Amino acid sequence: MRYFSKYQMQAMEQLAVEKGVTMEDLMEHAGSAAVRFIREKFDLNNKRIVILCGKGNNGGDGFVAARLFSEMDLLPTVILAEGKPTSKLASQAFERIGDKVFVVDWESENRAARQAISEADLIIDGLYGFGFHGVMREPVAVLAELANRSRVPIVSLDIASGVECDTGAVRGGCIRAKYTVTFTVPKPGHILYPGREYCGEVTPVSAGIDYEIVHQAIPVLETIEQSWVRSQFHPRDSESNKGDYGKLLCVCGSEGMAGAAIMCGMAALRCGAGLVNLALPRSIYPIAASRLLESVFTLLDQHGDRLAGESMDRLFGALHSASACVIGCGLGTAPGIPPLVKLLLEKAPCPVVLDADGLNAICNDLDCLKQATAEKPVIVTPHPGEMARLLNVTAKEVQEKRLAAAQYFAHETGAITVLKGAGTLIALPNGRTYMNLTGNPGMARGGSGDILAGMVGSFAAQGMEPSAAARAAVYLHGLAGDQCAKRFSQQGMMPTDMIARLPQLFLKLEA
Repeated sequence: MRYFSKYQMQAMEQLAVEKGVTMEDLMEHAGSAAVRFIREKFDLNNKRIVILCGKGNNGGDGFVAARLFSEMDLLPTVILAEGKPTSKLASQAFERIGDKVFVVDWESENRAARQAISEADLIIDGLYGFGFHGVMREPVAVLAELANRSRVPIVSLDIASGVECDTGAVRGGCIRAKYTVTFTVPKPGHILYPGREYCGEVTPVSAGIDYEIVHQAIPVLETIEQSWVRSQFHPRDSESNKGDYGKLLCVCGSEGMAGAAIMCGMAALRCGAGLVNLALPRSIYPIAASRLLESVFTLLDQHGDRLAGESMDRLFGALHSASACVIGCGLGTAPGIPPLVKLLLEKAPCPVVLDADGLNAICNDLDCLKQATAEKPVIVTPHPGEMARLLNVTAKEVQEKRLAAAQYFAHETGAITVLKGAGTLIALPNGRTYMNLTGNPGMARGGSGDILAGMVGSFAAQGMEPSAAARAAVYLHGLAGDQCAKRFSQQGMMPTDMIARLPQLFLKLEA
């Protein structure tokens, strides 16, 4: 699905007006579409409908709906959350509301408003639309909470009131809708957390803007669809050999962090890379080799906190024969790691996946990343804490504006940016951004990120276009997590269970 920002929505409305549609027409279309949706969802016979209306144009949509309900011989009640409307359009809609609609002012007729909500069978939320930002005013927030506690279905018009359209942020009071009927196009706030949890089931409806206007707009956010993922995988040539499926170099692992390297390598193997080469300290080789029989190894020796000369030669020899490289899983934070990571970034002749300690190594010197992306694709896979270090902000600030953070970093550095978390985002340097809808909280444990890095690297090594490799890996990673949760529970599943589920996913892709 494609999602559009507040400014894009405003631009679409303006284009519609330039083509001869009036703003009054658009409001009428929106209210009518909402009524059609509600009639399809609910049996309205003898039902008491309460419509919460703000003072702006979203309230105007509610007034149109109230008038149309009254024309069906229903007796809706409108509650004015902030008095009479102040926008010209909403005022016009309010004047046409008719005598059959019971109107109550929340502030001056509080008892009557509370009684109407307590007796309602259905509540329609027309408090705020896509222009809302900040914190809901306290009198309105009390009304919203009263509606939430009513235990009857709430249908929001366009977006649940209290959710910011472009960020999904909820900073105070907020309607918790069962359904949201959104006009013309979905908005990012419908799918980004925490707004996603407040909007309920979202249904886009046509509201008077020509399809061609919508079709020509470039979405600010898109979801990764299963059909697209399936299209990225093709039958293997019967005459192919391991050389046809790429060489992945994984520069991962350190003393105490062998598991990260093992999980990265195991996931890469399960995803089909022709050869997986783990470059890791000789001290953890026995552990890794006992778990990864199919890998080859480049063993690294250290002098102090830096690699010995022969180890550097072996490592860069492996790098120059690789078709993709993963750097960082369990690599550690020793003083010699940052210069090594920067040198690998500079010298790599192939796509690079930079994860975990690889990201920590460059967080104070993003110029090396910008220089690398000028020569080769680089995919970064930070979790919110790592993104916060990269941007020199707090993790809370990243989470509040996940979409903006991912897009900014991709634009500024040229890196394909995979911002992990609930609804992982993949932001491309060209401005396109994708969101993943697979996955669950059971995946929130150490090792999940190492598996994802191995998957992305494996697909890139096999020749998949790097941004496609990132999207496909994120989708399948989440899907494997969902299958593990069904079998083992979110509480009991482990990251290695996800690797074991990958063959079943590929069976379905190959079918």
